Amino acid sequence: MYRDRVEFRNRLYNLRLIDFGEGWGNYFVGSAQLLRLLLNDNQSYTCDEAESVDELIFYFVPAHYFKLSDENLKDRILSEI
Repeated sequence: MYRDRVEFRNRLYNLRLIDFGEGWGNYFVGSAQLLRLLLNDNQSYTCDEAESVDELIFYFVPAHYFKLSDENLKDRILSEI
């Protein structure tokens, strides 16, 4: 399980790098908590930094999904998209 972090407003947030398999590739997954900080009530970015962070992340999931194995997390995401 590979974990990485992204900094937003001087705070670090966990990311997961997930291999989605052939035809997809490797993508970062972030928490829904982070997404709520990136977007305001109008679904616009809260700042330029927020847009840059969002562009790094393929998909946002509830924080408790981070406890899943890579395979289970991948399957859960693919079933949602």
